[in-house]
Amino acid sequence: MPEVIAEYIDRLCTIEMRPSRGNLPRGMMHRLYAVARPDGEKPLTLAMAEALTKRVEPNDTVFILTGAGGPPVLPHGEVDGLLGAAALARVLTLSLGANVVLLTEQRTEQPLAAVCRAAGLNFRRADDEANANSVVFVPMSLDAAECEAQAEELLDEYQPAAVIAIEKLSPNKNGIIHGSTGLSYDDTHAKPQYLFAEAQRRGILTAGIGDGGNEVGFGKLGELVADIIPAGRVCQCPCGGGNIAHVATDHLVVAAISNWGGYGVSAMIAFLKGDPATSLINEDDLERMLRACVDKGAYDGAYARPLLSDDGVPLAAQRAFIALLSNIVAIGQSDLSSPGH
Repeated sequence: MPEVIAEYIDRLCTIEMRPSRGNLPRGMMHRLYAVARPDGEKPLTLAMAEALTKRVEPNDTVFILTGAGGPPVLPHGEVDGLLGAAALARVLTLSLGANVVLLTEQRTEQPLAAVCRAAGLNFRRADDEANANSVVFVPMSLDAAECEAQAEELLDEYQPAAVIAIEKLSPNKNGIIHGSTGLSYDDTHAKPQYLFAEAQRRGILTAGIGDGGNEVGFGKLGELVADIIPAGRVCQCPCGGGNIAHVATDHLVVAAISNWGGYGVSAMIAFLKGDPATSLINEDDLERMLRACVDKGAYDGAYARPLLSDDGVPLAAQRAFIALLSNIVAIGQSDLSSPGH
């Protein structure tokens, strides 16, 4: 049964809605998904959800890294990644009893805090007084040496059971972080490679969720992605190394919008634990989260404006996505002996 539900969650998460004209890559999602899930492998959301439910015990810590987009165009980051991180934090907290630590650039703290509260979670910094059902925020430096030192410190202090990235930009093979069109964003983003490398060295479960081939996790696919992404082999910066992610993870979920991948994994965890009504966000939660995120300064990444949309897909469609996702899970858990069939 989980395989059937996950199959359709994966399909829902990979429905691509992108403009037919412009500079955004288009028509690649089904190709990325096919590479990420070879024949005979489990649906991607199921593989990640099962790994997390097996590894994470009550009171374990889970790291979630997010945060894409930066100044000058996106001064407080973009919507994509933040809502999915909060949805994951909610299900990890309420279904698995985990303690979630959110790591991203300082500029994203206010939008992320607003999103978490709108998702029904308390939000605090590490040095604030602890309270129930709260997530902890830890800012990440933009400096490589500081990120490397912080990686060791955080893993020593929290001993996480899993480290997850959602819409977290990864450096390429030359160590430079790029956007989806191949522009260098290295100066404005934290360097996640040190945390993931050390986590893997310690045997900690790692997972990545992304939509463009340049996010943490896609390093798992290596050169298989290079000819799918327009800037995969040649970027628009002097490094010349393309924009394909070099950081690999144990599990990777490919989605048309990274937030959708986060919602999909959350739905599968809730399905496996049998408590979707408690831990999953609904359409109203989603709208409240999106409005809170934009009100605190995050922009739609496609338009770089404070719109009620995510990667160019408007609120109505975002609500519809959550409605379909929730019904896939709810109906999939129900019993029916149909008298009409």
